[in-house]
Amino acid sequence: MAASASITIPVSLATERQAYEARLIFGRTPGTSAVSLDAAAGKATFGFEFPGNIDRLVERLAHKGLGPVSAVAVDVPVRNLTGLDVDTAEMLAHLDASPLVANAAYDGATVSVTVAPTTSAMRYVYEEIILAGLMPVDMPTVAGPQEFVL
Repeated sequence: MAASASITIPVSLATERQAYEARLIFGRTPGTSAVSLDAAAGKATFGFEFPGNIDRLVERLAHKGLGPVSAVAVDVPVRNLTGLDVDTAEMLAHLDASPLVANAAYDGATVSVTVAPTTSAMRYVYEEIILAGLMPVDMPTVAGPQEFVL
C-alpha cells in the first residue's frame, strides 16, 4: 500500500546538536529517503512511504526539542489508472472538507496538501486520492515490510 511522497516538515535546527539529532531521527525512521535539512529555513524535506506512519517521526522530533510540528506539506505523485476523467473539483472539495487538510491542489500529476502531522490525516488523503480514481505512484523505499511496524 505504500507509494512515494515528498514531505516538507518544519524543524528547529538552530544548533549543530539539533541538526545532528534531526539527521539521526530521519536516518533511523523506516520509510524516509533523500533527507535534506535547511537550517536557515527551519525545515526538512524528504521522501516518505505514503501514507506511512508519520506519528512516530513527529513524536521523536518533539521529544528531542526539534518541534512542535503543527502541519506538514505533502506532495504525492499520482497516475490515473482508470483512463476516466477525474473530477478534480470534487476531489479537492473532499480533501478540503477535512479539518486535518488544507491547501489541496492537483496539477494533473501531483496532489499537494498541507496536513496535520498525523498518520490518520495521511491515510485520509490517500483514500481520497484512490476514491477520485487516481493511484499514488509506487516508489518503495528501504522500509519495505517495516513501514507500519514502528
